[in-house]
Amino acid sequence: MKKEASTYLSRRQTLRLLGAAGGTAIAGLIVEPAAEFLPIKRGSAVVNAAALDCVVRPELTEGPYFVDEKLNRSDIRTDPTTGLVSAGVPLILQFNVNGVGGGTCAPVPNAYVDIWHCDAAGSYSDISNGAGQANTSGKKYLRGYQITDSNGEVQLTTIYPGWYSGRAVHIHFKIRLFSGSQTTYEFTSQLFFDDALTDQVYTQSPYNSRGTRNVRNSNDGIYNGGGSQLLLSPTQSGQGYAATFNIGLEGVTGTPPAPSVAATVTSAYVSGKNLIVTGFNFSEDAIVFIDGQKYKKTDNDESNPSTVLVVRKAGKNLGVGQTVSIQVRNSDNTLSTVFSYTRSS
Repeated sequence: MKKEASTYLSRRQTLRLLGAAGGTAIAGLIVEPAAEFLPIKRGSAVVNAAALDCVVRPELTEGPYFVDEKLNRSDIRTDPTTGLVSAGVPLILQFNVNGVGGGTCAPVPNAYVDIWHCDAAGSYSDISNGAGQANTSGKKYLRGYQITDSNGEVQLTTIYPGWYSGRAVHIHFKIRLFSGSQTTYEFTSQLFFDDALTDQVYTQSPYNSRGTRNVRNSNDGIYNGGGSQLLLSPTQSGQGYAATFNIGLEGVTGTPPAPSVAATVTSAYVSGKNLIVTGFNFSEDAIVFIDGQKYKKTDNDESNPSTVLVVRKAGKNLGVGQTVSIQVRNSDNTLSTVFSYTRSS
């Protein structure tokens, strides 16, 4: 079904959801790290650590420029027809999609999240002449989708959008659920940016080659229909920005991810310059910590990837008789208990 109403989950309703989830879930909102140098483990409670994940956002118009290109890709800056990359300040955008239904808020896996927006010059791709846009038919830059994982998350890399006459700076997004080829749920809206941040970004190339934009948020009729609930809060990341957007889909029942199974370390030994760590439940891209220090050069053994880890060049730093603590962090951020290892020879 397509969601028509533009509704919000009030603070009182959010608190009611928290209460319905029970004391265990609420207790899970505060998680103590194993040590200061190790990350906080991601919880799997029905109500997760970011209570705002449960907030239902307003639906806004799709606009005239949506094209269902079916481009499944995480980096949408490139035009797949030409290989050209859209110029602009990089923007990494993460969506956390949750379902608000049945008295709970839980992640929605397998949701298709599309985004599309204009380039730094104010042009959308794959648009024929009309609606104030030049003919870009056949080009497919700055369009694409990703499918949410078990945590309801997707991440897309794009650029900070440009502007065109009559609109404030924005990004369109659409979230859909499918049963086979049939669309069972659709939510469409737009994301906005603080004007002060846009002013700052637009001092840079290629944005500064154009004149001053003629519409700010307060003068945009679509923004005034609920845009304040759709403002991104980007933070600087490398040469660009990163932003996270949490959204609850009303009437959709999410699926809490299965409880994570932490790795277990059973033994360790030095082989040449390497430290070999054995155990079970090692995920792909598991990382070993030795006395709290992260060893990035950790590889899963090719023959036994879930039970043997090879920590490159860690053995040469361990003297005979030296005792260290070893922990393994899986890719889902679950952390093993401490294993004490003493090098014997």
